[in-house]
Amino acid sequence: MTLTSILIIGVFAVIVLLMVFDKISGIVALPLMAIAMAIIAGVPVTEITNTIIGKGITVLASAIFSSLIAAVLGELIKRTGIAEKLIRTAAELGGDNPYLVAILCFFAVGFSFIGLYGAGARIMMGIIIFPIMLSVGVPKVVSASILLASSFLGYYFNVARWNFIKSLVNTDIELISKVALVLCVPGVIVALIFIIIGIKIKGPIFSWAAKADIPGTGDEKKAVPVYALITPVVPLIFVLALKWDVNAAFIAGMLYGIVTTQWKTKFKGVFDMLNKCCYEGFSAMAITITLMFGIGMVITAAQHKMLLGPITDVINLIVPTNPVLIVILFGLIGPMLTLYRGPLNPWGLGAALASILATTSLPVGILVAMFWLYDYFVGVNDPTASQVVWSIGYLQVSGGKYTRATIGFNLGYVLIGIIIAVCWFI
Repeated sequence: MTLTSILIIGVFAVIVLLMVFDKISGIVALPLMAIAMAIIAGVPVTEITNTIIGKGITVLASAIFSSLIAAVLGELIKRTGIAEKLIRTAAELGGDNPYLVAILCFFAVGFSFIGLYGAGARIMMGIIIFPIMLSVGVPKVVSASILLASSFLGYYFNVARWNFIKSLVNTDIELISKVALVLCVPGVIVALIFIIIGIKIKGPIFSWAAKADIPGTGDEKKAVPVYALITPVVPLIFVLALKWDVNAAFIAGMLYGIVTTQWKTKFKGVFDMLNKCCYEGFSAMAITITLMFGIGMVITAAQHKMLLGPITDVINLIVPTNPVLIVILFGLIGPMLTLYRGPLNPWGLGAALASILATTSLPVGILVAMFWLYDYFVGVNDPTASQVVWSIGYLQVSGGKYTRATIGFNLGYVLIGIIIAVCWFI
């Protein structure tokens, strides 16, 4: 191992520790890491500024644009009342049975997040479903898990998320979608087992719940036709069935949502609503997009000719080729390295490692599965993730209690997913 490799490991470790102890945020850490690695490798200043920073910002351009359009579609689904209609319908079908209400809310939220996107959408859905579930006795920890797990399982069918995973491992959408559809099955099974066991062990716990504060004005909460409820899956249909471009499919989804919900009012105020959707959607994605800028810089730095050799040397020392060791490293140890903005977090340093791992002998299908699973694990379990912080804060559940209750099930899911991937691709 060369001195350059050792120094790169040192920089990586220092930045990880600074993020874990909340000394710097990911927005600062990622560009800092890209620049520090480039300096260590002796990359000329002009290449750092023009290539690693200048071009690095645009590396995830496709995923960035898809995320922005998806956010606008999500706002449209929210403002037209489609998401609320789905949840209310599920609650009515469940009656007073906590098991049935919990499971129906789980599927309704998951279906909605085929089209919804971002932490803001989760807050909106949480404000709707938490009072409903608490009122029929669903325990608070189970309620939080339902919102988080179902929304991230819904992402397996969200074409904007497909684009993000594609940008990490640089493979085709077809493989990414196939892996997502396969991994969703054990994810749903594990989540349902957790719901049933969680309610069974605790028993129905009836909590006082305030009336749901649904976003939007009275004018926006009009009756939603049944045929409008498929709006979240319209982009998915166009991508899978007609092989449309992801962004074109999202626009088709928006047009379908507008036509099916606004034709009765002769499209009165539709342009004003679209303006609001764009403003709110773009605002909600601001932090995520900024993180993507940093991720692009780190990926560009890691792939630079003066850095690729030393980094690959380090990765080759770590990455196993034996199937059992792959399962142990990525199925048991890996998930824990995603927490607290750890080195395998797909929305941080893990994004850089993904592009480097793609150059090794590790099958790309395993990489796709791994980062799908890690994206889910971080979103549902990481105590520093904004959606986890909000959910447990709203429900007044301690972070420790929530993590102790959920992490075992979710670790089991990741392990199952990695085993499936290893059996599939090796």
